[in-house]
Amino acid sequence: MKLLLSSEERPEGAVPPLEPAVAGTYPSAPGPVANVAHAADASPARPFISVAVPTFRRPDTIRRTIDSIVGQDFSNWELVISDDEGPNGSSWPILEDYARRDPRIRIVENHRGRGQVENTNNAMLACKGKWIKLLHDDDWLVPGALKRFAEISVKYPSAAFMTSAAHIVEENRVVMRSDPPEQNRVSLYSSQQCLTDLYLVRVTRSLGIIPSTLLINAAVIHAGCQMRAHKSIPAGVDQLFFVDLARYGEMVAINEGLIFYDATRHPSITTSKSYEDVDEVTLAVKQLNWDLIEDRRGLPRPEPLLRALRVARIPARFRHQSWRTTMRDALQLLRPSVMKIANQYALEYLFRIRPKLGAARTRKR
Repeated sequence: MKLLLSSEERPEGAVPPLEPAVAGTYPSAPGPVANVAHAADASPARPFISVAVPTFRRPDTIRRTIDSIVGQDFSNWELVISDDEGPNGSSWPILEDYARRDPRIRIVENHRGRGQVENTNNAMLACKGKWIKLLHDDDWLVPGALKRFAEISVKYPSAAFMTSAAHIVEENRVVMRSDPPEQNRVSLYSSQQCLTDLYLVRVTRSLGIIPSTLLINAAVIHAGCQMRAHKSIPAGVDQLFFVDLARYGEMVAINEGLIFYDATRHPSITTSKSYEDVDEVTLAVKQLNWDLIEDRRGLPRPEPLLRALRVARIPARFRHQSWRTTMRDALQLLRPSVMKIANQYALEYLFRIRPKLGAARTRKR
């Protein structure tokens, strides 16, 4: 499947490029790369991988993030750091020091508008590489991660994006490690397969819908697919970005932990919002996702799907919500449509069963 990049093929409603002059600087599709060795010898004017790091007031963690990039065994990269605070901020002197020592590191100030969405877009649009590796300023790369991403991108040069698993860290301790299976697999999903997988909360959720796991084809970003806010999804921009990326082409799912995700300093929607707020955002994302799926045969509609998810997640939620709400969720099992979905999700959550899409193509490591 080819990338959907021309004006005729661009998904309806896609976000237009924020700066046409910048977007026009790059070709509409990445050229094929023969192998990683060739990628390592690419023109210095255009590195193979750009690492885009949006940052805001994180002087205590940004060093760890940068050091994990500088210490990689793959050298054909650039690092673009977009600082939402600017030269007067606490992180700027640290960033300047790194930039003086390594010409591959560039600092850009975010003038697009404050906040996660515009700061992330500012970092990505400033990148020159063929692939853009997103990385938050309190997450960091596993040793060898960029080389692994480069190897896989050579095999799938026309993919719209890739996502890997992540090791979860809390309070400086790894609480969940994503160890690859004995026979590691890299799976390729078409755009529609990916949208269906995101809707059903399958492989993409087990890997983690985390921006730091993403490696994105630069042609997709410069064709107009950037992070965006949505009036009905105020706290779900990460989920929405994954859905938007899936509209542009194939996804490669990498079942390896290639980043460390620091959940300690990431107040997620589930910790900063009530579960009622979480459910509202989830339903809005599911509805948008549902509208994009072409073949909905056998798929539950968004409302019963949300009810089933609530039932399946009762063990994780009952301590944080009232007993009345828990009883209401449990009674949803009386609905046959909900019971059918919830049974499958319960098995996956309890026993960590990794589902597969029957039509998904896989390639061994």
